Amino acid sequence: MKKQILLVVTLCSAVLFTACEKEVIKEVEKVVYINENFDPEKGVVRLNFKHVIGNQDFELKKNFTDTEGNTYSFNEIRYWVSNVKLVKTNGEEVAIPDSYYLVENRDTLFYYGTTAANVGANFSAPNKREDILVGNVPLGDYAKVKFAIGVDARYNNNFAIKAGELDINQMSQVAGWAWHTSYIFLRTKGAYLAKGGNALTDAVRFVAETGGNDQYREVEIALPVSSKAGVISEVDLKTDVLALFKGLTVSAFSGTKPAGWAADPNLAKYDKFVNASSPEDMQKLADNTKVAIQ
Repeated sequence: MKKQILLVVTLCSAVLFTACEKEVIKEVEKVVYINENFDPEKGVVRLNFKHVIGNQDFELKKNFTDTEGNTYSFNEIRYWVSNVKLVKTNGEEVAIPDSYYLVENRDTLFYYGTTAANVGANFSAPNKREDILVGNVPLGDYAKVKFAIGVDARYNNNFAIKAGELDINQMSQVAGWAWHTSYIFLRTKGAYLAKGGNALTDAVRFVAETGGNDQYREVEIALPVSSKAGVISEVDLKTDVLALFKGLTVSAFSGTKPAGWAADPNLAKYDKFVNASSPEDMQKLADNTKVAIQ
């Protein structure tokens, strides 16, 4: 069962107003830095996306075995959470403007142009970001949380416009983290060994990703959450990474290796793919996001 925990923000007295104001501004920038019109009279909701494999905590580069005896290890899980809405008990939906966030737990990524000569300086260090802070939430009690995995057509069809954390220039600095025609909505990559296989000869490396307007998926989760002024409300969710592969077999992935990946330091070593060249697999992967996140 999901829990709600309320963390009360300490209020400052008039005597300490100046010093405390600086601290509050610092916290506001941290909470909702994408929204210059942050209203402290409204609430803040933190969505926590805990990555798991079944009943185990998710870890990079750790072996996990599914119910059929196949072994997986991962070095990345990354996806866009967008268009957050809170649903009141009467069914009214409250949409949060500019709510676009990148959730990730990943290993080192290298920038375009990385070579053996500059590999030590041309990279983005491993990063784990599993919570997002949503500001300017109207006060009240809500029964559901809704959001999407991916980027809606308005922004996905026009990279020139920005909202929230969307920035195609920033995304494209890291090799392979955007298609020419779409944001990548979700990506996970790692290694797979079928039951009974030889780890030295039979293991395959995979990249599974979704993108394109048809793969935009909305997630709706029923749970109570209250928005109160001066309070951060916690919403605890779980993303079962292995559940993304329901109905899919890694060794049978039929996607092709995109042109240019042979020179991409992040992706050159992979040999099994789900992407736009394997639409049926990509649709399954996108559909699975609706059940993997609970």
